[in-house]
Amino acid sequence: MLDLITRLVRDFGSRDAEARADLRLVSQIPGVISVQDLSPRQLSRIAGVVSAVTQSCSGDSPRLHITVADGTGEVHAQFLGRREISGIKPGALIVLEGRFCAHDGALKAHNPVYELIQTRDDHE
Repeated sequence: MLDLITRLVRDFGSRDAEARADLRLVSQIPGVISVQDLSPRQLSRIAGVVSAVTQSCSGDSPRLHITVADGTGEVHAQFLGRREISGIKPGALIVLEGRFCAHDGALKAHNPVYELIQTRDDHE
């Protein structure tokens, strides 16, 4: 039992350290602003870590919804006409560029330009 607790604490600490390292990397990407500094309806470029990915059901029109966080807040992006994009998965570092509009209390962009900086597979 003690080994299990030790392993859980060690793993939690390493994930926390990885998250801090990811956020430091994001803050060094040129030309991006933090989520907290986003102005709605302005063309903006942000970078962060993909924290959630949701696909539409097979009976619905294809949509991929992602949540990206940068340590100051989070934004949502929806890619219409697609159910998946290679490399976009939780833990990936990504840059999004588009117009983020307020929708249900959150900032959301439709079909933003994206650039994958790093995926979780790149540093495993």
